[in-house]
Amino acid sequence: MSPQRIFLGRVPIYVSIPVLILCFIFLWGYFSSSLVLKVGRSPITLSPKDVGMEYEEVKFTSSDGMEISGWFVRSEHRSSATVITCHGWGANRSDVLPSTFFLAKTGFNILYFDFRNHGQSGGRISSLGYLEALDLKAAIDYLKNEKSSYAEKIGVYGVSMGGSVAILTAAEDNRINAVVADSSFSAFNDIVVRYAELFYNIPEYPLMPVTLFFVRCRLGFDPEKFSAEKHIAAISPRPIFVIHGLDDTRISVSDGIKLFDIAGHPKFLWTVEDADHMESHLKNPVKYQRKVGFFFSKYLL
Repeated sequence: MSPQRIFLGRVPIYVSIPVLILCFIFLWGYFSSSLVLKVGRSPITLSPKDVGMEYEEVKFTSSDGMEISGWFVRSEHRSSATVITCHGWGANRSDVLPSTFFLAKTGFNILYFDFRNHGQSGGRISSLGYLEALDLKAAIDYLKNEKSSYAEKIGVYGVSMGGSVAILTAAEDNRINAVVADSSFSAFNDIVVRYAELFYNIPEYPLMPVTLFFVRCRLGFDPEKFSAEKHIAAISPRPIFVIHGLDDTRISVSDGIKLFDIAGHPKFLWTVEDADHMESHLKNPVKYQRKVGFFFSKYLL
């Protein structure tokens, strides 16, 4: 057998190794980025009626054509101030009902809605920030166009991802007069790396840079640029109230403290003892309602 024939016989082996590596990188990148972008929908298990409130089913459309579903609850007392609630990643509007329904009894209308790719809203992709901000802006547009007498002033209450979206949106939309951000993450890349380790035991290196690269490619933009920590300072001089559980095992209290430190005045911070992720309202509900209610009353009524 000639040397030339031996060499040619080995070419497929040399070629196959990098091809296999590239295939693995592509498959891993697509699969792992789908875990970030395509969160499973959870069912709506609670409605305002279950806590004694009348409500109206509403729908509105975001600027990129996404249909958003929600509820509008009128205050028990005629009010020109509305609080919009923003749920977390993988949740829906019913998940923030237990921590906020008291607002209707203390002088506020409430708009609950599902972010895209959550609950009953349209869409198949989540971005943990920028795209969800389009949904929140659509909620504000809806209030100003359809419920203007109920929304002369608007506050936003957000938990986890919803708090980060509230911060991002308020930074560039002056129609938001006050923000409460509970258990919110400060940076996109950090939370993706954290959740990968927490839920899937995936170390940051060497695989997570591939995941983040595919997330950027599939979204068509870099979501890290829309991290709350990069925009929160622009909310000032409007007020923000940061709440975080000291025992949060999903998003460290250090994220909440970091957001508070970067924010301009007026700003307020409450760290809650023995509270895990989104548990602050459960540990001391009376104090939680008093603090959140006082904050919104001071700046919206």
